Amino acid sequence: MRDSLQDVYAKHLQHADYGYPLWMPEPMSTLPQDYQDNGLQIGDVGSVDSMGQFDVLFNICKRSDSLLHGPHGVPKNFQPVRHGDVKFSDNAIYVGPIHSPGIKQVLQPNKPRLAEYEFDPSTPAGAILILPHGAISTELLSPEQFRRVVAENALDWYEFAKKRYGIQDLDRSLYLITGFYKARSWSLGSFSNHTDDTGKILARRDDDNSGIYLLEFTFSAGSRHSHGGDKDGSINQTVFITGFRITVRNCLPDPVVLRVTEPQTAWSTFVYLFQACLNRLRSFSGIHKQPAAITVENSPR
Repeated sequence: MRDSLQDVYAKHLQHADYGYPLWMPEPMSTLPQDYQDNGLQIGDVGSVDSMGQFDVLFNICKRSDSLLHGPHGVPKNFQPVRHGDVKFSDNAIYVGPIHSPGIKQVLQPNKPRLAEYEFDPSTPAGAILILPHGAISTELLSPEQFRRVVAENALDWYEFAKKRYGIQDLDRSLYLITGFYKARSWSLGSFSNHTDDTGKILARRDDDNSGIYLLEFTFSAGSRHSHGGDKDGSINQTVFITGFRITVRNCLPDPVVLRVTEPQTAWSTFVYLFQACLNRLRSFSGIHKQPAAITVENSPR
């Protein structure tokens, strides 16, 4: 099965270590106005759809009667939590390009260039993001405070997501956002079948909107750019998210949280899996049965 543009883009841009990259940074048009104005928020729980856009299911920091929760409600046993102190940075990512290691920027200061940015790709697959105004960041100072909330509620969240999507089994992970990088404007692209050693990637300023770049590939690739770009426009485009990635596995019957970011991870993982296997054996004899195992990872990767 061929990877989607989101899969390729995320896989090859994660090395930048800003978090999980989104192919569609703009907020969904169905979200309330505060999301249209400001983008994703700390406490959002949802999934990244096949198009690379974050689909917000609910927010654990908002009341159950908030506008966000109006259309579909909230999961079973929902209780809002306070997210604590937050760190802000106005210059978290500087103006310019971010790209995968196999893409090399062509620097010829004393020679005429084909475009404002020119790149030579040397690998079959890669990704690129250009931020004409850079990006700001918002980060929860103590994201581990959400881990207990995840561990206690992940199964209810998954049941809620399955009902929301109208499916029997959820084939994607859920994410709890604890931070993000946002931009006014962006241009991005990815490719996965590049075989021509002479291929080029060019980025030119849009004649009608100098706040964005238009990406041109001399080979088969996908690209997108924002429609805004005004330096006074809203900073509501979420180019990277950070937080917890939550995966429920139905192969093990006992709900187990693998504490992957805590000390002695390997030993903890072994103990939890051993306990799950024992419960698996019990379930065969009808003694004990639980629905799933949960993996909680800090910072989506």
